Amino acid sequence: MARVARGFGLALAALPWLLLSCGRSPPAKKGQTGYAGSSGAAGAGAVGGQAGFDGGDDVAPGGSGGAGTGGPPDGGSSAINLDGSPIYTRMQRLTNGQWERAVADVLRFASPANLSQSFSTPLATEAAKFSNNEKRLFVDQKAEMDFEVGAEAAAALATGSADGLARVYPGTDAEGFVRTLGRRVFRRPLTTDEEAKYQSIFALGEKLYGAGFANGASLVIRAMLQSPKFLYRSELGPAGAPLDGYEVASKLSFWLLGTTPSDDLLDAATAGALDSVDGLERAARAMLEQPAAVEIMRDFHGQLYRLDRYDTTRQSVPASMRGELAETSLRFFDAVFTKGEGLRAILTSTRAFVGPGLAGNYGAQPAPVAIEERVLDSSRVGYFMQVPFLLLNGRDDGPDTIWRGFALADEVLCLDLPDHPTPVPPLPALVPGQSNRNRIEKLTASCTGCHDLIDPLGFAFEGFDGLGQQRDLDNGVPVDTTGSYAFEDGTRPFADARALLRILADGAQAHTCYAKMLTGYALQRDLVEGDRALLKDLATVSRAQSLKEMVVSLVRNPAFRSRSEGTP
Repeated sequence: MARVARGFGLALAALPWLLLSCGRSPPAKKGQTGYAGSSGAAGAGAVGGQAGFDGGDDVAPGGSGGAGTGGPPDGGSSAINLDGSPIYTRMQRLTNGQWERAVADVLRFASPANLSQSFSTPLATEAAKFSNNEKRLFVDQKAEMDFEVGAEAAAALATGSADGLARVYPGTDAEGFVRTLGRRVFRRPLTTDEEAKYQSIFALGEKLYGAGFANGASLVIRAMLQSPKFLYRSELGPAGAPLDGYEVASKLSFWLLGTTPSDDLLDAATAGALDSVDGLERAARAMLEQPAAVEIMRDFHGQLYRLDRYDTTRQSVPASMRGELAETSLRFFDAVFTKGEGLRAILTSTRAFVGPGLAGNYGAQPAPVAIEERVLDSSRVGYFMQVPFLLLNGRDDGPDTIWRGFALADEVLCLDLPDHPTPVPPLPALVPGQSNRNRIEKLTASCTGCHDLIDPLGFAFEGFDGLGQQRDLDNGVPVDTTGSYAFEDGTRPFADARALLRILADGAQAHTCYAKMLTGYALQRDLVEGDRALLKDLATVSRAQSLKEMVVSLVRNPAFRSRSEGTP
C-alpha cells in the first residue's frame, strides 16, 4: 500500500514546463598546487576598537580620482547584463530545505527532522546561480520517490504518539483535522470538494489499517504532503495581476523565513491585511527581525560568494585554520544583515570574526579562545581583505591573483567572463628577483580580453600572501598593489585593495550587481532587460541604506507582488 496516498494527487512529474535544460557550468578553478615557494611575513595589524567603515583616501600615486563621469551618478548601472532566459513558471517547486522546514511547521515538530537529508540535489549550473532558481527545481523520478518516502516518514512521526498527533490537531473529529491541516499544508482554506476528498481518504486509512484516529490521520498527511498543492507554490491568474493574499503570504514567507506561512500570516491574508503595499511591508519587516531570516540571508550570501568552497580548501592549510574559514565568514555576513548594514559594509567594514586558528594570520593579539568579533585596523577593510577569502584564493607559494580578481569581477561587478580556453597553461615557477605580479603579467600578456578585466583587480591584493597574511616583499621584491580599472563611470586609479574596495562601494556598478543577485534569489528566476528599472531602484537603496531596506523595497515593487509577465 506504499503508493496509495500518491494516487489522490496529480502526478508530480506531470509538470513539463518546469523541465528545462540549463547552460554551461562555471569554470573549474585553475590549479592551486605544485608550486614551491615561501609566503611573505605576517603583518602585525592591530585588532581592537569598534566596528566601522574605512574612510581612507588612498589613490594610486599621481592619481586624484575618477577619470570619467559618463556613468549614472545615482541609481543603477547600465553595464550589468540582463540577458537571462526565465521560464516564468506559475508553479514553483519547494527547495529541499523549504520542504523540510514546511513539513516541520505544518506537523508541529519541535525542530526539522532531517527527513530530506537523502533527497536528490538539483544540478548546479552557471545559468542558474542560486539553488532555488526555477530552472533547477523540477520533479524527476528520483525526486518523486524522495517526496513519497519523506511524506510517509513525516506521517509516521506525527501520528506515532498521542502527544505528537495532538500537536497537529487537538480534536478527534476527521472534519476538523482535514480542515485545519489542509489550511496549513495548502497555505489556504480547502475548497468544499477538497474537504470531501480528504475526509474520504481519512476513512480509507481506517479501512486499510484499522479503526483509529491515527490511522486515518496518517493517510491524510501522506496524501497532502505528496500533493502538488503542497510541493509547489503557485502564482495563478492573468499576467500582471496582483497575487492574492494567500499567494503573497506564501511567497513572502518562503523567501524570508524559508518555510510555510504561519497561522497568523494566513489569518492576515484572510482578513485582507496583505492586500495593500503597506500591509505587506509590515509583514516583511516583522519577518526580517526573526532568526529564520538570518539563516535565509546566510544562505543568500553563502551562495553568492560561494562559501561552500571552504570545504575544499587545500590540504596544506593547517586544520586549525580550515575549521574557521566558513564560520567566520558566515558570521560576518550575519552581522551585516542583523546590524542593518549592506553592501557598503561587505566592501569596507573593519569588522571581522576571528578565531584562535586565524588570529595569527591577522596579527591579532591576544588571540581569542573562540571565534569572536574583532575590529581590524584600517589596513584591512571588507570581506575581500579578510583572511578566509584571501586564503581560499591563495597558493602555497603566494596569492592566487587571477582567482582573487575573478571573484571580484564575477561576484561584485557581475561581469560576463567567458570560459578559459583549454588547456589552462601551468603557472611557471618564480625565478630569483621575479614577483608574482610580474609572473602573472608575462603569463597572461596574450590573453588581454579577459585578463584586462580580472588581473588589475587581483593585483590590488598582492599585499597578502597565500595565507592571507600581510606582506611587503614578494620573492625579495617590493609588492606592487597599484593599478587602474575601466569602470562604467570611467577609468579609476587605486593604490591598493582598500582603495579599490572603496571605489566599488561608492559606484553604481557593484550595487546594481548586488541588487541583481538579491532579486534573482528572491524571485527565483533569471533577470531580463525589463527588470533593469527595478534594479536601478534597488541599487539606489543599496548605496544609501541597508540590505533590509533593499528587501522592503523589493517586496513593495510590483515585480514581487504581481504575477510574472511573459508567462505562457
